[in-house]
Amino acid sequence: MDNDKVLEEERAKYAELEVLYQNIIDHSTEIENELLENNKKIQMYLDRMRRYLSPQLYEMITGAEVETSISHQRRKLTIFFSDIVGFTTITDSIEPEILSDCLNQYLDVMSSIAIKYGGTIDKFIGDAIMIFFGAPSFENDKAHALNCVKMAIEMRDSLPALDEYWRKSGINHNLTCRIGINTGYVTVGNFGTNERMDYTIIGGPVNVASRLESVSSAGEILISNATKSLVDEYVNTIPKGEILVKGVHTPIETFQVIGLKNDQEKKENPFVKFDGDGFLLKPLHFDKLSTNPEERRLMQNALEKALAALK
Repeated sequence: MDNDKVLEEERAKYAELEVLYQNIIDHSTEIENELLENNKKIQMYLDRMRRYLSPQLYEMITGAEVETSISHQRRKLTIFFSDIVGFTTITDSIEPEILSDCLNQYLDVMSSIAIKYGGTIDKFIGDAIMIFFGAPSFENDKAHALNCVKMAIEMRDSLPALDEYWRKSGINHNLTCRIGINTGYVTVGNFGTNERMDYTIIGGPVNVASRLESVSSAGEILISNATKSLVDEYVNTIPKGEILVKGVHTPIETFQVIGLKNDQEKKENPFVKFDGDGFLLKPLHFDKLSTNPEERRLMQNALEKALAALK
């Protein structure tokens, strides 16, 4: 009898443990499902945040490698500005929905090229783009300047394909851009308040880069002497004179980027051929409507090379 009672008590205890175990399993499953749902939400928020930050800054913030308080430092950077020539005129004659689609397509291509070369996209201001090299991650001054110039060349050369897309959308504009590049010491870091901050740069070299962009011609990449000195070994340039910049006491020497030296050796300009000490300038036919941006650039390059040889 006593054995039966003990057995009954053990069975009761086992039944209680089994119920407890099942409750724990059920509760654990609930917690696991809740964690999975929270992780999905966190990933969704991170994906949204990624769209508003440059890849370098996003990786440093999510990896807790960057200071998120108001702080800054002095650093030598290469700064890039660009905008679309005549964009204000386009906005007055094209439906906003079509314009938005074409502009987003343009910015998407430009952003992909910037990311490819390691540029930190600072901001978009309408059609204008500001990018810098050398922060938050640093390699060396030459690499930053050369990557920036390579990026600018690829951006310029990508415009004919984008121009075709714009034309198919109803924008008959001859898509071209102006680009300015400068290198110098700036203040870089978090600026703003404890509630809202921007990771950006300020300083005289930023104003110089912006000024170079504003005075460059359509389809032109204009760089300062400070940038040229870093890339001269790899990039063909021609002098374009001096400019004055408000707040800068001395004139800024400017140079137009023709192309990478290796590229120029591989691909001759079809409109000019050098033979010994002379050159042959082939007939040029320019028409505002039918001549595409790449043809314009090659014509301009041929004429500039011919004038340089004559001097």
